[in-house]
Amino acid sequence: MEPMVNAIWETARGTLLRIIVRPNSKEKNFLAHITPEAILVNLRGPAREGKANSELLKKLSKLLNISTSEISLVAGHKSREKTMLIVGMSAEELTNKLMNVT
Repeated sequence: MEPMVNAIWETARGTLLRIIVRPNSKEKNFLAHITPEAILVNLRGPAREGKANSELLKKLSKLLNISTSEISLVAGHKSREKTMLIVGMSAEELTNKLMNVT
């Protein structure tokens, strides 16, 4: 698999993760597909009133085995393409955790 060059990158604040969500999905798997550009995820919640964003935070924290306080949505609050900030985890650690899930 190609390295996730554009999907995961480190900053002074933490590691950023580009995610594309599929709200109202009937798929059972949260993690749908990993590409070099983004991580595609399935969400059951609708894309309104922040329900999909809330579900994304909870499921991502469970997947990475970290607290929801270590994850924040920094861009894409009303978009399918979102940027998440993960505090306390390097890009390499995050990549390894995601690769071990698939």
